[in-house]
Amino acid sequence: MHPVYDRYAGSEDGEIFNIIRMNTMKELIGNNEYLRVAVRKNGETVQKLYYSHRFIWECYNELIEDGKVIDHINSDKQDNRLRNLQLVTQQQNCMKSAKGRDYSFVKNNHRNKKYVKAIDIDDDNKESFYGSMYAVQQPVRNFEAEQSENQA
Repeated sequence: MHPVYDRYAGSEDGEIFNIIRMNTMKELIGNNEYLRVAVRKNGETVQKLYYSHRFIWECYNELIEDGKVIDHINSDKQDNRLRNLQLVTQQQNCMKSAKGRDYSFVKNNHRNKKYVKAIDIDDDNKESFYGSMYAVQQPVRNFEAEQSENQA
């Protein structure tokens, strides 16, 4: 049973049940691909969307404190089995997800602390902006400086 939403319980297999109605709760897939479930406290009419992985964790452990998050060990956002969930800090979670990212479009971008914009120019001189990041040990074109020089 959940410590706050006591009308509901979670299984070790990642399912959430309504104890009063004796049925499995319908989960919704959010834009971020995580499953969520609508729950409410006894006597309240307003429902709250709750991340299923957080709900399952809290059914078997304590409430999640500030600064902590639930990590899916196998990185599958919809695998909410208890054995696939672990409590980590936000920093640990970011470090884990960064290890799995594809940085192939910029060589060695994770090795130093220069803050640059990652931009790709195709054959038609169209720029594709990939975002700002700590990056590159090789020379980087300064597009803003080049544009001001060209305009002068």
